[in-house]
Amino acid sequence: MHIQFMIEGSSSAALIEVLMEKLKDGVPLLTYDVKYFHGIGGFTRKNTVKEIKTGKLLNDLATYLRGFSKSLQGIQAAIFVIVDNDDRDTAKFRLALEEVAVKNHIAVDRVFCIAVEEVEAWLLGDESAIYKAYPLAKKQVLDSYEQDSICGTWEVLAEAIHKGGLRNLKKSCASYREIGSRKKEWAEKIGVYMDCAANDSPSFRYFWQELQKRLLAC
Repeated sequence: MHIQFMIEGSSSAALIEVLMEKLKDGVPLLTYDVKYFHGIGGFTRKNTVKEIKTGKLLNDLATYLRGFSKSLQGIQAAIFVIVDNDDRDTAKFRLALEEVAVKNHIAVDRVFCIAVEEVEAWLLGDESAIYKAYPLAKKQVLDSYEQDSICGTWEVLAEAIHKGGLRNLKKSCASYREIGSRKKEWAEKIGVYMDCAANDSPSFRYFWQELQKRLLAC
């Protein structure tokens, strides 16, 4: 079984890499590839070169789905598209993503996984893993978090695990790129300890259940 991931950003990709490497130990026939983009972008309207040559996931979605659908024909495979969502209705967003696949006649099995509000919600879904990676994490902050809530998720995680909290993190990072590097680091460190079958994030559970369904067919 081959899983092709299309992922919005590098921190999400880092988490998936860690989880899939752990999973491969028990599924020897599993292979995977991760293609990550530089942000989510937006759905195209006219499909001009300017719209689709952006490096953004939604802009390039149709192009990559067609390419992967062609290259994966004839083998047991699935495409997993993982995106963040903080301002769309999740059900409608998933339907819009599926509509792109249908319009482009994508024959390969595909799953659209939406992290609510962002992939840090998946990390916050495993409090035990956070404490193992960051023993000094602030319990009060973690206890106050509501799973998959729209609350500034990465900021909540930063407040919980970064020395000096969110304010100190912002002071020490001169750019959002530096913050992105920290987010990637959190994903890698916490991901190592995650118990995927016991995660409290509903959007992560959807991802994990859909992945398990495909692996059962191996």
